[in-house]
Amino acid sequence: MDERQADPANRPESWADRVVADLDAQEGVDRALLQVLRNPPSLREETVGRMADAVRAAALGLGPAGCAVAAGISEGLLRAWRAQDPSFAAAMAAATVLARAHVPDSGIPLNPTSLRVLLKAVRGGALFGSAAALVGMSERALYRLRRESPEVGALVAAARRARPKKADRRGKTRYEHHYRLLRVDDGGGVHAPPGSARQGRG
Repeated sequence: MDERQADPANRPESWADRVVADLDAQEGVDRALLQVLRNPPSLREETVGRMADAVRAAALGLGPAGCAVAAGISEGLLRAWRAQDPSFAAAMAAATVLARAHVPDSGIPLNPTSLRVLLKAVRGGALFGSAAALVGMSERALYRLRRESPEVGALVAAARRARPKKADRRGKTRYEHHYRLLRVDDGGGVHAPPGSARQGRG
């Protein structure tokens, strides 16, 4: 028997578990780099970073719900940003046009960003149909992809294994809870992005 295959760490399940565990690695790296430059990172910096994540997801062909997952925020907050921040709304619109011009219209519209969004949704407790819809797929297409690609199947299974206990699930992320509290404290409205006109600061 191949010793590499016999090693539990090299089994598909172990590999998939490691990949799913690393889904948030980039966010952790970004936070660490911000802490090097300024401790602690400001809410404005984190908000702009999440806006950039949403714009990138839109440029890669994801719709609003998928962009919200990619940015780690609720779809409602994404809508509020678009309504209240003209520069962000323009960036999202331009990214959507870019995607329409360059993202191939294949039967399975997956790229690394959309696969990450799908896995995060499954890990967060979304049903397969809902998770697939986030990345423009039908539930049937997702099942077919899982059958045809053992790696994708292993990743989806790992995301399901990584689901938190029901008691640990939260409707809002730590960032969004903090963001909303500060927006209320600043008197700028619950959804107003830092630095927007609604904050009433010169």
